[in-house]
Amino acid sequence: MPTKRLALIACLSLLAACSPQAADNAADAAPNAAPVEPAVTATPAVEAPAAVEATAEAEPSTDQTSGDEELDKARAAAGCPVPEDVYDVDDVRIYCTMPADVQAFLTRENTCQHFAGEEPYDDERRRELEEAGAKYCEGREKIFTDLIARHRGDCAIRNALIGVNGRYDLDFDLDLKPCEG
Repeated sequence: MPTKRLALIACLSLLAACSPQAADNAADAAPNAAPVEPAVTATPAVEAPAAVEATAEAEPSTDQTSGDEELDKARAAAGCPVPEDVYDVDDVRIYCTMPADVQAFLTRENTCQHFAGEEPYDDERRRELEEAGAKYCEGREKIFTDLIARHRGDCAIRNALIGVNGRYDLDFDLDLKPCEG
């Protein structure tokens, strides 16, 4: 079990280092900053036979990769630029067909969910997460309720909001029923 965990950590580290965001951060870094490549290539766990075996056994990383591929495909097919803050594939798929107020809610809710899923590893991070929760999560009940009321006559938007409600358990005692017909 510890070997699998080590292999998973090594895979996730490589994935994070190879992400487009990491490349953007490296490009923005000061010229005197240490390059990212040495940190990536200095991963002895990948070359050790036990780690290679554990990587073959630990297939959850391939699920993440296919999830990333699915997200990339959804972004490419979306029909408009979708903010990086919107990372749920279903939200990406509907984003461009929604009016601006629903798009803003999708971005905010995805950010709320992101911060809500993080663990505070020290007091400073706990404060950061509390501030992010206050900024992105507080008031979501009112915003969602207003969106439902504002778009009650548009079946496509109403049905999309019902889907969002199902993904994020937003039902604040609303009578949410899909449009008929």
